[in-house]
Amino acid sequence: MLRRLGYACLCPSLPNSSPRGTILRNATPERLRELIGVNLERLGRVLRFNVEHDIQLFRISSDVIPFGSHPVNEIPWWDEFAGVLAELAAYIRAHDLRVSTHPGQYTVLSATDPKILAASVRDLAYQARLLDALGTHTSHKIVIHVGGAYGDKPSAMARWVEAVKGLPANVRDRLVLENDERLFGADDVLAAATAADVPVVFDVLHHRVYTGGDADLPDMLRRAFATWRPDRDGQPKIHYSTQADNQRPGAHAHMVDFAEFRAFLDVAPPEIAFDCMLEAKAKEAALFGLRDALGPIETGRAGAIAR
Repeated sequence: MLRRLGYACLCPSLPNSSPRGTILRNATPERLRELIGVNLERLGRVLRFNVEHDIQLFRISSDVIPFGSHPVNEIPWWDEFAGVLAELAAYIRAHDLRVSTHPGQYTVLSATDPKILAASVRDLAYQARLLDALGTHTSHKIVIHVGGAYGDKPSAMARWVEAVKGLPANVRDRLVLENDERLFGADDVLAAATAADVPVVFDVLHHRVYTGGDADLPDMLRRAFATWRPDRDGQPKIHYSTQADNQRPGAHAHMVDFAEFRAFLDVAPPEIAFDCMLEAKAKEAALFGLRDALGPIETGRAGAIAR
């Protein structure tokens, strides 16, 4: 049963709402303070836009705090901006919003290089601190991939599990592991996530590319959903996008194919409520288009989209 639809990071419909950044040599304390203030104000405007348009699921850009995990940023921003963060936290709670983050490709817990691993841990600590500063429950997640296989998938998965077990509790409790389209499919991440005691966020397009189809989709969804603990993790979440035409397998299309998504809902477990993060390039425009095209969805078949 689909509950929430959401989108990721940027809101093109809202002018001047994207996070601002700077280059390393210009990242002085004064410049960083200025940017953090601007970015938190912009985040607030995006959250208000979402509420006005009945959107309760949103992925926050990792760039809200520029150089958030880099040694150049020595600002205790969680203290200096505590008032603004508390206002955002109150707004998130008041409107039952669910937010998340998704570190980039360089956050790799399966890394063999200790320096890469240390930088990855710092980045995850920053992401958790941001969600903590926003006053969110651990059901507001940090999404990561296993990372590189380095020619030996079992060893890479074992390193990933060991690294997760060594993370601080406030970071570990927010982690969710996503399957990818090339190296670590749903079976792989289910095994790693179970060993590390974290949930699996199931990416439908990645699974279709990895397996060449979706005949096992109902079973895989149930297995992924079963990794979520309601008290710690909230209800399960998935990622959904449509394959872009004439691009590499796994590339996200501008919009979501409406008929394809409705067919997906037909096979999704009707008895389990879940949230869906759309990863279309059109961001909120894809969400609006999909929601308008679907209209009411019959209860008992795929539930109802929260409006």
